Amino acid sequence: MSSTSPESGPRARSAFTFVHLLVLVAIIALLIALLMPTIERLREQANLALCKDNLRKIGSALILYAHANGGDLPVSPTVENPHVELLNCLAAGGFTGDPKSYYCPSQHSPGLSFSDQNFRSGMIGYYYYSALNASTDTAQSKFLRGGVTWPRKLNTAMDPRTWVMSDIWVSALPTSHAGYKKGVNYLMLDGSVGFVGESPRQQFH
Repeated sequence: MSSTSPESGPRARSAFTFVHLLVLVAIIALLIALLMPTIERLREQANLALCKDNLRKIGSALILYAHANGGDLPVSPTVENPHVELLNCLAAGGFTGDPKSYYCPSQHSPGLSFSDQNFRSGMIGYYYYSALNASTDTAQSKFLRGGVTWPRKLNTAMDPRTWVMSDIWVSALPTSHAGYKKGVNYLMLDGSVGFVGESPRQQFH
């Protein structure tokens, strides 16, 4: 004669199932924790590629503008925002394209991310290197304030490797592209795009 009551079997099976459920949840949580860095790296690689595509689109717009204006590119007051002159010149020729292209997808600062208000006010997510003067903002890279000759009026007859636009980079601070010492995409006068993982001032032309 068995001493096990009729209720002990189902109750034991319920307890067994609950323990396994807890183990399953723990395993899933562990897998997610292990996969998160990989997911973040993949997301950043996708943003890096999209950023390059944005710069290529802007480059195409600037080349069209230059062809219609003797090779000259628009000129901004400084390398930094706002870039009202740049956007107005492109808009006048119908070369603007998608406003979202002027913002790096890895850049999350509210003042440098896409919004209708930012775009209308000339606030974009990249540095533009066809400018009259060095920035007076001491937070900007010392190299851009003192190592580059201003005014810098770009024309397509210049060295095709000349930097036209790039991700924003500031001395002693990380750039928007995580995982690099100083990761910066940059647009050149011939419309091509390059990338530097550190020390962008050493690559700057």
